[in-house]
Amino acid sequence: MNTVRTKMEKAGKTAGLILLATLVLIAIAEATVSITVTGSWSLSIGQANLTGGAGTDLTSTYTSATDQATLGVSGAGSHSWRIDVLRVDTTWHANLHLWVKRTNNGTSGTGTYSGGTTFLEVTTTTQTFMTGYANRDGFTLQFQLTGVSTAVPAASYSTTIRYTVTQTD
Repeated sequence: MNTVRTKMEKAGKTAGLILLATLVLIAIAEATVSITVTGSWSLSIGQANLTGGAGTDLTSTYTSATDQATLGVSGAGSHSWRIDVLRVDTTWHANLHLWVKRTNNGTSGTGTYSGGTTFLEVTTTTQTFMTGYANRDGFTLQFQLTGVSTAVPAASYSTTIRYTVTQTD
């Protein structure tokens, strides 16, 4: 199991809001199929992110690089698999929304795959992110955080994205 830690900081003294969110990505494998997730994202939001200077709101959406993290599936052999995502909150504000998408077709392996190419909001309910067949490595992931605002109370926020791979045949 590989863990990715992502820090998103928001220090807007003029805006009166300090937000520190930590995103931890956890990979869980079931049966003989295994998954790896690696990478990190740090974001600092401050006065420069005000939409119109002092007294205005903060930019509400932040998007990582298209290759911010990588994901791979191994040990699948000639089996089909499904990757589910789930957000597990430690401290999280209801106005904040976390999204993930796959931004490439992987870099190695003979496996086939589908899904995950549009942003999916990661919620506290398990949902399918993508499916595939056989081994495939080097999928790149991009994240998006929405709902950032001076209306979100100053605090530290953290959540975990749990990726689970399941053999489906």
